[in-house]
Amino acid sequence: MRALIISVFLILPLISFSQRQLYGSWQGKMSTPSGNYVFNLDLRPSPDGTSSIRGTAIHNRNGEKQVIDLEGIIYGDQSIYLSDVADPLKKLSRGDTFSRLQFTYSYQSGELVLSGHWQEYQDMSHYRRGRLVLFRKSTKA
Repeated sequence: MRALIISVFLILPLISFSQRQLYGSWQGKMSTPSGNYVFNLDLRPSPDGTSSIRGTAIHNRNGEKQVIDLEGIIYGDQSIYLSDVADPLKKLSRGDTFSRLQFTYSYQSGELVLSGHWQEYQDMSHYRRGRLVLFRKSTKA
């Protein structure tokens, strides 16, 4: 029992360290059946200080720039789930779409990578999808 408690206390700082590394700007490629697009994602902690996460996704698809405000949760299994801040049913009733993103984060060649999927729902049963691979966007000072 004592070893279990010690192990938990040793692992907790590593989990929070990984979560802090997620915050910031990410950029990569979204691959869809209709083409490949540059995809940008900015992640920040939720203001309430919970395991919630906020984000803004920006991508330019077919000459149309889309900005999506997102909120979601970071799970202990190194996954992140994000969805539109707006109510999906209200967006669909106006003829708009809503998006959901799922990621896992892991290290590849010593670099933290977000790898996952994007879905844009046109109604509750039909959606377009894409594959995302995002890397930390370097800042220029």
